[in-house]
Amino acid sequence: MEFKLSKYVHISKDEDVLPDAFYLYATRTGAAIELETKYHDDILQENWRALPLKVIDTLMLAEAIVPTEQNELDYVLTSNKENIKDNDKKFLSFTIQPTANCQLGCHYCGQQHVKKVASTETNDAIYNRIIGKVLAIQDTLQTLSVSWYGGEPLTGLSSIEQLSKQLINYCNNNNIYYSASIVTNALALKMSTFKTLVSKYKITSYQITIDGTAEFHDQRRMLKTGAPSFDIIFNNVKEIVHSEFFRENKADINIRCNVDAQNKDNIMTLLEMMHEHGILDKVGFNTAPIHDWGDNGASQINGISKDDYAQFEIDVLLKLHSYGLLRRGRLIPLRNYNVCMVANSQSEVYDAYGNVSTCWEVPYTPVYDNTEYYAGNLHTNPNVDSTKVIMRDWFNEIPTNDTWCKGCKFLPVCGGGCPKHWNSGTAACPSFKKNIDERLFLSKFVSLDSAQATVLN
Repeated sequence: MEFKLSKYVHISKDEDVLPDAFYLYATRTGAAIELETKYHDDILQENWRALPLKVIDTLMLAEAIVPTEQNELDYVLTSNKENIKDNDKKFLSFTIQPTANCQLGCHYCGQQHVKKVASTETNDAIYNRIIGKVLAIQDTLQTLSVSWYGGEPLTGLSSIEQLSKQLINYCNNNNIYYSASIVTNALALKMSTFKTLVSKYKITSYQITIDGTAEFHDQRRMLKTGAPSFDIIFNNVKEIVHSEFFRENKADINIRCNVDAQNKDNIMTLLEMMHEHGILDKVGFNTAPIHDWGDNGASQINGISKDDYAQFEIDVLLKLHSYGLLRRGRLIPLRNYNVCMVANSQSEVYDAYGNVSTCWEVPYTPVYDNTEYYAGNLHTNPNVDSTKVIMRDWFNEIPTNDTWCKGCKFLPVCGGGCPKHWNSGTAACPSFKKNIDERLFLSKFVSLDSAQATVLN
């Protein structure tokens, strides 16, 4: 059998950092391999006979070397689809947006907030919908997962309580593992509420947004009245992570910062503040560039370029490394078989009106009303078919759509990014595409999962 160098390979060289070696990053497996410089030209020229057997074996295991006749794009996309099909038999995940309400008035949010909480009837319709999907694969189903989103989901606590009790009870009675997460602004996340959510409703994963210190956060994530929110949120998080309850229970908190040119420098100050208050070593931390939500044009307000954000991201990683905390995140992206829930045929989003969609950003966003982004409504059609909703067939679309994913060497670890962004005419390329070299070289100095990095001297 003849072999070729995979198209899904990225090579990084830096004589200052690695004078006698280089990195080969095989995105088909997410393996980062450090190799001696003397092997560089033979690999690029596919002169396999000149390479030691140990190098050949490592490159083949990483799928950096593949059969010559293999259509790699088809192979990667087929692997993704088969992985999703297999997981769809074992795992069900749903996003429930129990309320259209939110206390905050963030300028980059595309939602229209009103005081609407899912009614008992809507909750029952959502429950019946979920159980119907459970029954369809109950012989193979292992895990049922729910993500609570909003609006601000804690303003719809009554819906969370009703549905959580019903779903947990069903799973307990049918030997199904139940897990739940929540995306919350944490304004109402008092210690007593946190305990209830973890203990009674099994919500053990929390994403909380803090956009810098008070100076910047309160300009961006203020109450709808204009009042500040930073101190309340920060103190709620601080009380929780320093509690004995948090230490004893398997709950996870991740702090997210939405970044643009206005607040990016202040994020370093936020990290220092979190460290000083003993928070940073107890939570996860990540950032994301502000993007357009619906037609709100948020990325045009103090927008940050992809190049600037990529460099900023490295600065954040270095800052975390200075505190010895970079191990909390992976520097080198792993193989990604599923771009997002939209590609899972069974995953759905339910809002407080009983609408069914397949993307978190669709509900309560006026530009999507009465569009193909909705599958239907549970009150008018409990058996609505969401399998044909736009973007569901993402991995079949890539070979012929207008994206450049089909020719990108990072496709196996990216999956194409956000299909909705591409569908709206916005490139959805991840930041690591612009800072992968820095990530690879930084990994040289950071303790990583040994299964992720291989070194050949």
